[in-house]
Amino acid sequence: MAEVRDLDVLRPVPHIVRLAGQEIDVSFIPTGLTFDIDRIVSAMAKLNTKKVTASDPEETLKAFDLSVELCSTFCQWQHKEMTNEWFRQNTNAQQLGALGEEIRSALMRAYEGIDPN
Repeated sequence: MAEVRDLDVLRPVPHIVRLAGQEIDVSFIPTGLTFDIDRIVSAMAKLNTKKVTASDPEETLKAFDLSVELCSTFCQWQHKEMTNEWFRQNTNAQQLGALGEEIRSALMRAYEGIDPN
């Protein structure tokens, strides 16, 4: 008799965010997106937050563009229509920030699940 190990139990409970009528599961990041999401989050961490909060137009635009890229990269695996342009037309800065936080949290949970050995 074969032993069955159900790895589906390792998947987190779905955490759904609704945005512009779309439901997005932000409970985890698929393996195929992990490094793309990490690259974008790392680029965001390198931004000069003093310049962004001081409304430096160039740094603020970089932050906005990275936020749009983060959200669209993550969401397109579930909703192909949620492109950069879609986010620019259907969301505001607060929504981007909130969704970005959800995505960063999912990335941190993904890294917590990796065995350091």
